[in-house]
Amino acid sequence: MEIIVNVKAGKGNGKKRLDKVTAYLDERGLPYAVHRTKSKGHAEQLARELSSDGDGKKIIVACGGDGTFHEVLNGIDTEKARLGFIPAGRGNDFARGTQFTSLDPIKAVAGIIEGTPKRIDYIQISNRRCLNIAGTGMDVDVLLRTSQSRNHLSYIASLIKCLVKFEPYRVTIHVEGKEITTDALMVGVCNGSQFGSGIKVAPMAKADDGKLDLMIVTKPVGTPIMLVMPTFVKGKHVGKEYAQCIPCESAKIETDAPLELDGEIYYDLDFNAHIVKNGINSFEPIK
Repeated sequence: MEIIVNVKAGKGNGKKRLDKVTAYLDERGLPYAVHRTKSKGHAEQLARELSSDGDGKKIIVACGGDGTFHEVLNGIDTEKARLGFIPAGRGNDFARGTQFTSLDPIKAVAGIIEGTPKRIDYIQISNRRCLNIAGTGMDVDVLLRTSQSRNHLSYIASLIKCLVKFEPYRVTIHVEGKEITTDALMVGVCNGSQFGSGIKVAPMAKADDGKLDLMIVTKPVGTPIMLVMPTFVKGKHVGKEYAQCIPCESAKIETDAPLELDGEIYYDLDFNAHIVKNGINSFEPIK
């Protein structure tokens, strides 16, 4: 077992989770190696190197927040290694939203040790992979506002400011043979159901159904934006006139705005998305 860990994730949660996992493995005499990330992009590099000589049975474990998961997913050779997850971030939105791994590090590693196969999907965005949610618009604006402090309160506070001040922008969306041009607050493709430490942007999304959930959020007409925000946070916006959800296998969004993939911001990536069905060979979680 090769463990790629960001010990600084979640204000030190990475190290705490790692200590519990290694103690559990040591007690059982199970072999493992720990690889600590040193900088942004290092987890991706490590995953690429560690999976290059895999035989399909090699196990690579990502221990950290959604950003660490994102990097490891982009580095790993999915044909040569199996991918396990140990959540150690502050929000852990992928784990909370999909329940494909336990928030308890012991249960998470126990599921990996048991080794019951579980295939899950991921999103391909041009030449990058996305595990949870990719979007453009107010989610990017909020991430930029909270780049120095990504806790739940700062994200919600920034979302409030964003909803009050953010101006809708023109996007053209190609999906299911249709072309939709609209002024949007946010456009996202979802494999998981939530982001921003619990904001349920796509509560219906499932990471093993072979589908994307395309969410198009526009400015409400005749309703103050502050009255809408609680419904958005709780996932009760779906079905409202300002929130359109389109299940699909692929979508192309034409925009000059930056994108966010799993909370990581990209400035020069075409928003051309498709689902990769069963693309990740992972493990059945222990409840």
